[in-house]
Amino acid sequence: GGATMYHGTGINDSATIVAKAAANIQGGAFLAAMLTKDGVAVAKAGEAAIGIMIPETDSPKTGEDVNIQVKDIGLAMVGAAVAAGDLLASDANGKLVKAEAGAFIFATALGAAAAADQVISVQIIKAGYAA
Repeated sequence: GGATMYHGTGINDSATIVAKAAANIQGGAFLAAMLTKDGVAVAKAGEAAIGIMIPETDSPKTGEDVNIQVKDIGLAMVGAAVAAGDLLASDANGKLVKAEAGAFIFATALGAAAAADQVISVQIIKAGYAA
């Protein structure tokens, strides 16, 4: 066989991707998501999240499509009070909290939240692991 040819640029500048749920996800909207070999899962504490499940996400079942925002500015749920400018990481439930040492810095808070379970604007930055 000959060399493989790739037509077009191969570049997709969309801010979202679609992947299958690895397991049932309960109330996924605004939560940080992991991409695993089995599909999409809610991110766990400090994990390198791929993105945020978009606001329209309900509770997808195993194998169903999940839309995930992977870059730019979007809405995310927090797991604790945060201040604008805080560097954020996932908590054990896929909610964003101030990044502690060793956690993957996923986003920057663009607004403040006074308590857990509030939805704020964040910039997805994927800045590596907090020192």
